[in-house]
Amino acid sequence: MSLSLPKVFNHYTLIALCTLALVYHFLSIQDHFTVRAPGTPAIAQPPQNGGFPKRIWYKLGPNGLSEETRAWTDSCVNSNPDYQVHFLTDDDGDEYVRKTFADSRPDIVDAYLALPVPIYKADMLRYVLLWNEGGIWSDLDVSCEEGVSMDEWVPAAYQGIASLVVGWEFDQGWPGEYVREFASWTIMAKPRSPHMMQVIEDILQTLRDKTAEHNIPIQNATMDIMGDVVDFTGPRRLTRSVYTSLGKILDREIDARDMMELVQPKLVGDVLVMPGRSFAASANTYKPEEEELLPPKLVTHHYAGTWKNDNGGEQ
Repeated sequence: MSLSLPKVFNHYTLIALCTLALVYHFLSIQDHFTVRAPGTPAIAQPPQNGGFPKRIWYKLGPNGLSEETRAWTDSCVNSNPDYQVHFLTDDDGDEYVRKTFADSRPDIVDAYLALPVPIYKADMLRYVLLWNEGGIWSDLDVSCEEGVSMDEWVPAAYQGIASLVVGWEFDQGWPGEYVREFASWTIMAKPRSPHMMQVIEDILQTLRDKTAEHNIPIQNATMDIMGDVVDFTGPRRLTRSVYTSLGKILDREIDARDMMELVQPKLVGDVLVMPGRSFAASANTYKPEEEELLPPKLVTHHYAGTWKNDNGGEQ
């Protein structure tokens, strides 16, 4: 018996060592199986929240953060300490788009770099980042509600199913006819969402149509020529493009009637649409009986609107 113990010990020790070696080998090569656009450098993968990368994306203007915007962004950053936070400058955005699409989509690179209006580029950048990396885009003038982690934004019933989370800006309490639109100041997405790529493609198509109509290069695509920012690259563009991409996936026409007057999140295809209370509480009002059904407010948009001028950017 005394002679067999060392043999048993060595046998199990060898199995354990081989197992550890295999695990180490797998971890060392797993990055090779991460799907990236050609030319995109490897980026450390953050923890996941139901498949949504724990990343928060911000775009800085030339003036950086003010005291107000620092306080608003801090409310999100500090309450979600396990999320990677990225503040991108204009140069960062340009370089990111170059590296991401240099080989696969040079048309995206050329169009993005040529856009003459800062808000056009800021809008397009959010869709590019969310398509390629996923996570949460947040404008600088958005604050997060205390006590509600971003991990709790998607109800358990939709974890693993939803790949895009958007919320109504205008949905409830408005008299007469009005255009419903998703808030574009807060968007949550998994990487490679076809809905985000649809937004990018639709922006490019409008850009091609308008520049051809006026016989101008993209560099001359001013706000007067391109029209309302909200329609071209902003919330209404986001909304229409999501309708389009959902329609392709579900093989039927999609519009606001599929997801309007919400008091609870609604899943349409793989898009989770949040009630106005979630991302735009100040822009929606509800009946007393509806108040009891509503989920908690998640963010507050402070409508700083630093781009609302003839230049379409910070002064």
